Amino acid sequence: MFNKIRDLPYALAASATIMLMAETANAQSNENIGQKAEQLKEQFGSLGKAVVAGAFFVGIILVITGLIKLKAASENPNQVKYSDGLWRLAVGAGLIAIPAVTGVLGASLGLGETKSITAAGGESF
Repeated sequence: MFNKIRDLPYALAASATIMLMAETANAQSNENIGQKAEQLKEQFGSLGKAVVAGAFFVGIILVITGLIKLKAASENPNQVKYSDGLWRLAVGAGLIAIPAVTGVLGASLGLGETKSITAAGGESF
């Protein structure tokens, strides 16, 4: 009996939480599947942009470390290999190029926003 009285605030908090969750689920059930799919698409788009930005920054770091390794290899050819700097440089350049490649592919396939080049006279190309 004392345990039930002592646990009463926890039981009330749990029931209030369940009621709030049920109310939220009821409010969200009014959305149709198309709206939910659109929200999911936006979330994956944001995730993709974050991954591409992360790859770009990792590429910058790899290019910098590759140049440092190449400099060290030129100063000490017997201790450091040129291949250490070259592979970092190549992978870094590839990672830096990912945003440009995805932008070109998206525009080519009609998936991204199309941007037009406008001349000074107002003519678009």
